[in-house]
This record gives sequence, C-alpha cells and structure tokens, in this order.
Amino acid sequence: MSALAIAHPRATHPRPELRPVPDLTDEAPVTVTISIAGGAGGRDRVLAALRELVDAAGAGAAVEVGAPAAADTKDGEIVLDPRARTALRDGARLDLSRLEYDLLLFLAQHPRQVFSRTQLLTHVWGHRHTTNRTVDVHVSRLRTKLDDPELITTVYGLGYRLADNAPIAVQER
Repeated sequence: MSALAIAHPRATHPRPELRPVPDLTDEAPVTVTISIAGGAGGRDRVLAALRELVDAAGAGAAVEVGAPAAADTKDGEIVLDPRARTALRDGARLDLSRLEYDLLLFLAQHPRQVFSRTQLLTHVWGHRHTTNRTVDVHVSRLRTKLDDPELITTVYGLGYRLADNAPIAVQER
C-alpha cells in the first residue's frame, strides 16, 4: 500500500467568502409579525427570546407586543387573516381546526351565497370522497366554538350560508 494520503474531496473546494453585513442604519425599520399558537407558555418563551435579541441588537431596536392593529374592528367582530391563518375576536385568538378555519373563511369570502354540502366538500375539503354528514359535524363544531349558533345559517333542503349580519371581516393585503 502506498504511503500517499488521499485528500478528502471536500478539502479541495474553496470556502465561500464571508461578506460583511450591510449597515442598515439609514434604512426604514423592519416590522416582523409573529402569530404564536400554543397558549401563554409558548408566547412567553418567544417574547423572552425576542427581547434578548433586541437587547443584543442595541440602541434603536424595540419590541412592541400586542394584537394586530384593529382600528376598524367592531366589538365582537371576528377578523380572519388568510395569510397568517388566524381568527381573532376582540384581539383573542379563536382555537379553530384547519377545516373549521377553511370553512369559515370560505363562507366569509362568499357572503349571501348558499352552498350545498357537496359544494362545500369540493371547495373546502377539496374532494367529495366523504359523506355529507362531515360538513354537518364541522358546521356544528364551528357554531359551538364561535359561541353563535346563528352565525352559519342552515338553508333547509339546500345547504349552508353565512348569516347576513355575521360580524366577520376578512383582512385583505
């Protein structure tokens, strides 16, 4: 066997050059919005980590904590944010499953329209491979979680629609 050493293949590749971070002092401030699920414990841990990060950043950095600005929000109104996939009522997050959120968002985006169970399965679930009873169960759970049984109206013999006076707003960006 030869005494010749074989170099590791990665050792022959040059390392990338590290570039300095640009000075952002003359730039506009950066705003970061974080939606935190999991209750107060998870929220407190994330906020503590953010405060440490801001302290390390030094002068000029700040943390503001609170619910998204809702200047146009009416008392008791449910605000749906499709980008963050959040549902808030009076600044408090509603605990909705993925399908409950999708169902509420779909109905809110199509006010005053009646949808059959089959149409809802197609548009919200993305398929019709389950029973129509699935829609009934999700509507019932959603009514319970929203604490408003009249928010989603049953149109007997046809399907469901959002009530005309439903206090729901969908954030558009």
